[in-house]
Amino acid sequence: KLGITMADAAKQVKIKVGVVKRTLKEHDSYDKEIKTQSEKIAKMKADNAEFHDVKQQEEVLKEAEACVIDAKRRFGGALQDLESLVDEHGEVLAENPDMVEARALLQANPPPEN
Repeated sequence: KLGITMADAAKQVKIKVGVVKRTLKEHDSYDKEIKTQSEKIAKMKADNAEFHDVKQQEEVLKEAEACVIDAKRRFGGALQDLESLVDEHGEVLAENPDMVEARALLQANPPPEN
């Protein structure tokens, strides 16, 4: 069967909205962890903490930074997927609450350009 039904499209929008919200939350969480970890390392250095302990905390910081990069990449992809769905089904599902939320998410977070 060609095309998808309105119910399928609505379901896809709901799923993609959830993915965008989840990856944004994940990104923000890692971002917060980086700030906290950076402050912790600065305090440890100021307090002349053991070199090994500082190194260990710097490894934790590097891990969080890698996670932010990954979350940002996935967030960008999720936004592009959502934008495609909105472009394709936006008019038919204009009154759908998930479509309204999708448009608001896209307006607040424009997808990266290819």
